[in-house]
Amino acid sequence: MEHLIDRKVELQILKRLARKRIGPRMLGTFDNGRFEEFFHARTLTAQDLRVPDTSVQIAKRMRELHTGIELLETELDGGPFVWKNWDSWVDRCGGIVSFLDKQSSQSGQAFLCGVKWPLFRKTVEKYRQWLDDYYGGREQVRNQLVFAHNDVSFRTRGYGRYLN
Repeated sequence: MEHLIDRKVELQILKRLARKRIGPRMLGTFDNGRFEEFFHARTLTAQDLRVPDTSVQIAKRMRELHTGIELLETELDGGPFVWKNWDSWVDRCGGIVSFLDKQSSQSGQAFLCGVKWPLFRKTVEKYRQWLDDYYGGREQVRNQLVFAHNDVSFRTRGYGRYLN
């Protein structure tokens, strides 16, 4: 997982969330982990989410997250985090798909989302360009970036519902 998740960036984000009381307090860190405050809580069920007061509280906390965490200039300059992830993963994914192609005895080609890898990759890149154009270019997208709840990723207001 280390080639998929930048643990240093993740830790910095978690510390920022803790300082704003949006996440658990950070009690300490070590080479491959951290100590966090323990929350006496339980995971919400689908039934819990149907309770109007619960949904209101979740919405309030999500608003705090989206508006309460300022993005750093480097985060703004990097654009939507989903594309940073895509750029760092795409070549590795292509290599894995090529490996699977060679290993596949049935069809001779591995598929991703029902299509061959080169078409999938080209489609994602085309969609990326369409999003940039639709939202007025990369500078306009940059101006709309906000911190998001998708773990350690960002989204823009309206940039495809969830971009990551």
